[in-house]
Amino acid sequence: MKYLLFITLILQTILFSQDIDWVNKTITIDGAAYGKNKLMAKRGAKTDARRNLIEALKEIRVDSKTTMRDLEIEEDLVVTQASGYIKQAWFDDNSVEYERDGEKWMCSISITMPLLGEYSEVVLPKENSKRLSSETSTPVHKPAAAPPPPKEPYTGLIIDLRGNKVIPSMMPKIVTEDGALLYGMSSVSRQYATNMGVVGYIKKIDNQQTTIRVGDNPLVVKAKGTTGATPSDALVSSKDADLISSVNENLLKECRVAFLID
Repeated sequence: MKYLLFITLILQTILFSQDIDWVNKTITIDGAAYGKNKLMAKRGAKTDARRNLIEALKEIRVDSKTTMRDLEIEEDLVVTQASGYIKQAWFDDNSVEYERDGEKWMCSISITMPLLGEYSEVVLPKENSKRLSSETSTPVHKPAAAPPPPKEPYTGLIIDLRGNKVIPSMMPKIVTEDGALLYGMSSVSRQYATNMGVVGYIKKIDNQQTTIRVGDNPLVVKAKGTTGATPSDALVSSKDADLISSVNENLLKECRVAFLID
C-alpha cells in the first residue's frame, strides 16, 4: 500500500512539460496500477495512463499566453478519452514493468501521442478565429531597405535561440524589438501547420531531420532573445528582420521555419 501511495505521488508531481518531445512533436506519459494478476494490473495501468495523458494535454502551451486548459474555459473545448486525437495515442509494450507486492501485482506502462495531425487540427485556430485577432492586429514588419540577394536562394529559416530560456509552444511567433510581427500562425498555411507544426524545434543544424524541414540552404539568424507572456516567441533585431523578409514568402507559408534550441 505504501508503494502504491509512493507511485501515486510520483505521478501526481510529474512536470508534464518534461514529457513532451518538441523535436518529434510527441508527448509521453506513464500510468501505474495494482491488480489481482498481471492482466488486471496492466488494464488498470492503461486506464491510469490515459487519464494522466488527458491531464498532461491540458498543460501544453498553445502560445506564449495560452494553455490547452485555458481553451477549455474560453472555447468549451473538453478533453476526454472520447476526443479523436486521444485515440491516436499508443502504448509502448517495451515500457511495461511488473512488480509483485504480496498477493497483488503492480504494473506501469507508457503512452505516447503525436501533437501533429488530429490534435493540431483541434488546437490551432481556424481562419477568422478570435484567437488570431490579436496577432492579425499586430503591426507587420516592413523592411527599411531590401537586403542584397543571397548567392543561392534560401530554402528555409532557422532562428538560433541557443543560450536563451525557451518554453516551446504549438504557435510561437517571431517578432522584432519594436513589437512588429515577422512570423506567426496568421502568416502560415493551416494545413502545413497542422501536419508539420508552425515551427520545428531542432537541436542540430546539420542532420537529415533539419534538412527535411528547412532545406539545405536555410537563412540562419541569431535571436536577440525570447519574449512573450512566457518565453515562447523569438525576438530578432531590425537588421535581421530585414534579412528574414527576403526569404520567399511561400517557404514561410509552408512552415519551413525551425527554432534551434539547447
